[in-house]
Amino acid sequence: MDSPSSSPKPLGKSDIQRFIRRVICPAIVDETCPICLRTIDIPGAAVLTVCFHAYCLDCIRNWSDLKRNCPLCNSTFDSWFYKIDLSSLRYLKQQLPAISDCKSAIPRPRFTVSDRRRIIERTRREINDVNRRTRPLPWRRSFGRPGTVSPLVIAERKLQWRASVYNRRLQAVPIYHGNGFQQNVPRIRNDFEKEKLLQRIEPWIQRELEAILGDPDPSIILHVVSSLLFSRHEGKHDDSSASSTQLSFVNDNFLASLEPFLHDQTNMFWHELSS
Repeated sequence: MDSPSSSPKPLGKSDIQRFIRRVICPAIVDETCPICLRTIDIPGAAVLTVCFHAYCLDCIRNWSDLKRNCPLCNSTFDSWFYKIDLSSLRYLKQQLPAISDCKSAIPRPRFTVSDRRRIIERTRREINDVNRRTRPLPWRRSFGRPGTVSPLVIAERKLQWRASVYNRRLQAVPIYHGNGFQQNVPRIRNDFEKEKLLQRIEPWIQRELEAILGDPDPSIILHVVSSLLFSRHEGKHDDSSASSTQLSFVNDNFLASLEPFLHDQTNMFWHELSS
């Protein structure tokens, strides 16, 4: 059932326009659908009314046939905003029928976290199979159009993206160069090279730690990570054993000093740093 952009107490035109600018627009512009991992196409977007998380309409529609909880925050939803037009500042709200109204009433088991992940992966595969034939992949991840989005907004979007990577436990894959995987372990010969490496990698480390911990000033942990990083780079550099050396750092409890801070994200953080 579709209804115009309204609520039980009708919103004024200025209220609707303000709502679109402040809530709907930031949720969909240059954002990625958490289900199919593609940039959301605004005419085909859907924003859940309960939590304002945005998805491709086809993705969340397929998901809603299986479950009525937001894939990101698990909030129960029964409607979404769609047919969003940012030029005219209009949208529609679609109220969903109860699952039992559109399908035979079949007893449904409670979904566990692993069940939820499997549903997301299955839905993602199905959507990607269709989209692969109808829409080209973006050539790079987009966090905002240059000149239209402030650097602070872009930085925050990157931070949210990296946090989602850790939450989903997605890992970087080493680059394969025909005769083996590239190991990104540069040699450090002097203090100048050490300082140069620190200047290059420190902003990345700080962003990753903030994404994991939600702490905008992880300076103490940054020092611990830097010490571990230099210990690694100043250790053995035999190219033939680079892979086994990298694994031994984890196996030998090399990361023990990080575990009190990063807990179960420790190994994944080090994997991302080492890739």
